[in-house]
Amino acid sequence: MDTKAAITPAIARYREKHDRMTLEEFGKLFRPPVDKSTVLRWERGKITPLRAVMVEQVTGIPRQALLPEVFGPLVSEAAE
Repeated sequence: MDTKAAITPAIARYREKHDRMTLEEFGKLFRPPVDKSTVLRWERGKITPLRAVMVEQVTGIPRQALLPEVFGPLVSEAAE
C-alpha cells in the first residue's frame, strides 16, 4: 500500500471530524506544537515511525493507518 494513500485519509478524516480543524490547529495538539508545514508533510506521507507513534498517542489515529508498511495493516484491512 502506498504511504501517501494511507496517511492522507487518516489525518484528513481526523481533522474533518473535529470541526474541520486546520493544519495549524492540528499542529497545536502536540507538545511542543508542530508547524502546519510539518502536518502537511505528514498528510503527504512523509512521517517517521516515531512521529506516527506520537500522532497515535495524541489523536488516537492508529499507527498502522499512518505507516502500514512499518506497523502492518489495520486489523480490519488485514481481514479483507
